[in-house]
Amino acid sequence: MKNHTKTVAPTKIALAAALTVMQVGAAMAQEAAPAPKGGLNLDEVIVTATPEARPKMRQSLSVSSLSSDQITDSGATSTAEILRSIPGLRAEASSGEGNANVTVRGVPISAGGSRYVQFQEDGLPVLLFGDFNFITPDMFIRADYGTDGLEVVRGGSASTLATNAAGGVINFLSKTAEQPGGSVGVTTNVGKGTSRRVDFAYGTRVSETSGLQFSGFLRNGEGLRQTAGANLESGGQVRVAFNKDLGGGNNAKLYLKVLDDKTPTNLPVPVRVVNGKIQQLDSVDPRTFSPYASNLPTVPNFGQFGGKPADINNGIRSKTTAFGGEFNLNVGDGWLVNEKFRISRNSGEFNGILPNNYAGGATNPNTNNPSSYNALYLGARFNDAGLSVNDVKATKAWQVADGKLTTTGGLFLASQKLNLDWEIGGFSSTLPVNSGTTYGTYSSFYKRALNLTYDSVAPYMALGFEKGDWNFDASARQDRQHVTGTYQGGSDPVNGVDYRSTLESYSLGANYKLTKDLATFARISRGGALPSDRKTLESFPSSCGNHCLVGVKVEPYHVTQYEGGIKFRQGNLSTFVTLFHAKTTESNADIVNNGGATTVNRYEATGVEVESGYRMGNFRINGGVTLTDAKVKDSKNLPYIGKAPNRQAKVIFQVAPSYSLGPVTVGASVVGTTKSRDGQTTALEVELPAYTYVNAFARYELNASTSVSLAANNLFDKVGYTESNTDRAAARSINGRTVSLSLRHNF
Repeated sequence: MKNHTKTVAPTKIALAAALTVMQVGAAMAQEAAPAPKGGLNLDEVIVTATPEARPKMRQSLSVSSLSSDQITDSGATSTAEILRSIPGLRAEASSGEGNANVTVRGVPISAGGSRYVQFQEDGLPVLLFGDFNFITPDMFIRADYGTDGLEVVRGGSASTLATNAAGGVINFLSKTAEQPGGSVGVTTNVGKGTSRRVDFAYGTRVSETSGLQFSGFLRNGEGLRQTAGANLESGGQVRVAFNKDLGGGNNAKLYLKVLDDKTPTNLPVPVRVVNGKIQQLDSVDPRTFSPYASNLPTVPNFGQFGGKPADINNGIRSKTTAFGGEFNLNVGDGWLVNEKFRISRNSGEFNGILPNNYAGGATNPNTNNPSSYNALYLGARFNDAGLSVNDVKATKAWQVADGKLTTTGGLFLASQKLNLDWEIGGFSSTLPVNSGTTYGTYSSFYKRALNLTYDSVAPYMALGFEKGDWNFDASARQDRQHVTGTYQGGSDPVNGVDYRSTLESYSLGANYKLTKDLATFARISRGGALPSDRKTLESFPSSCGNHCLVGVKVEPYHVTQYEGGIKFRQGNLSTFVTLFHAKTTESNADIVNNGGATTVNRYEATGVEVESGYRMGNFRINGGVTLTDAKVKDSKNLPYIGKAPNRQAKVIFQVAPSYSLGPVTVGASVVGTTKSRDGQTTALEVELPAYTYVNAFARYELNASTSVSLAANNLFDKVGYTESNTDRAAARSINGRTVSLSLRHNF
């Protein structure tokens, strides 16, 4: 059986490659056809994580984009779920509005978050790290009517043009007031739970050369799951942007964002584990289960220093005040300077409940209807997760050897704060959870506090050469980081932190345009990620006492990637195919699941990702599939060697058709994954079954400016397990069916 499994993925990869070659031949044969308008917008100019702005057709990168309309029509209920529409991206979007796990192309998720993927807003990172304990960058991003679109670069020059981004860069773009007008909309869910939201956006020209853009949202309600009388959703966001054309190729933009939003935390729920298979308890539906209720106990003496009591019903609370700007300046002699800066004050809290076993759960799998379970409370307060960041670069184009040589030099500066208080404890809860649920007394198990500052300096450079149908680019970056501060866990003494870490990255790429509708590219990149606060959880020799991270040099994690592919258009069809091979070496520690024991693993992943788009009249369909053969090549945990990384499926796919007929538009988004395994080498190793779910929408234009929409997320109410917990009989599923009704007016 194992031998058969090993041959499946390479066979599929070879088949995909063969089909690609066949389609290339067809595309070349139609060179004389008129220029089509494919569904992937291959002529769209991409600016994210690239040495210079070029159309997709001339980039030696795997890059995808979503428009604001595509984001709306996807039916996504969170920032992370939007990303499931992007081929090559693996987004475990089952946690709610934050705390999602995201990675690219078989690069491991590690202990959680997005270690190798950087989330950006308008070209700058939201957080410097994607894998802080309890804090992930998607917590501080909300798509609203002011979101202009999304660009995603997978691999490639993301290694050299962003920090901690070897896997890729996800860049949310904001609207400016280039097209005056506005929108206001009201959305409410239909059926289970209560969720109400108002979105707005308005842009206006202040003068012939300047504009002002407003956008945001307000919301209130239980959330997408019923919470026995507790309101888990409240808050909103306001964004303001001012842009000015200064003339002579110069322009400026200033913006302000204020976010204060509270949403539920969805963690794994109690399940049965029988012979490695997940089975549902009679009293717990993993699609709808919520541990929240209005009479939950409070957490007294929160954190290491006994702070004010915590309200578990605060779920995930994200607070941001961010001020930033961007300047494009023509300084003469052909030199162009781009300057971006942002100062963000980030704070908030995380409150989640994870099953810590139930009566007979792990020891007696025949238990199917427990009357109670032990609830493990996971809490954190982000007293300060602020980020100050500046990225400046100068670019000049030169005429060399009948071609154009573009040189870029830049400097990235950042200071990331992490003042974080932990609290882990437990109490008992009767099942099922409802307004009559009773709770036992809360007990504290573990407390931890960190007060760290990550100061980063990263010079980088890029060269691009264009001649005829050829494009070449090379880039390099050196991230130098100095980490200072303290941390303390439980009764342990205070530990000092004063270490340095350096990551050197490079990327080389070439793109050749065979015809106006066909191009091929290849690239090699080496990058990685610098260690976050998880480094303080690793096992250290007793000889260094509480100074193990003082006066030392800490090694980064490394990712090497090889990729190559084609982009082509044929009639109304456009396709982007990429073959990839990635190698990752990292260490890790996760105190929630394995008590902080240090793991050291080496991974390899080979695969192919295919993205296609087709348009014919009022019909449009976009989709993609990613085939991945990933293996653990080496590990301190010897039984793990040779297995696929935990939760890594061989096939992930998505397809989104839509059709318009007069005032009516209908569409769907279908997302699926084949099976995978989690908790491997532990007593509770399980299979995560394959699943496919459908989001659907119908929109009716009441008149030229007003529309009403009905949207269903997980239309057929499927169970889709995205992870299990290796120490407990628990697993996390996507949400069950939720239906929303929206009214939108444009003016």
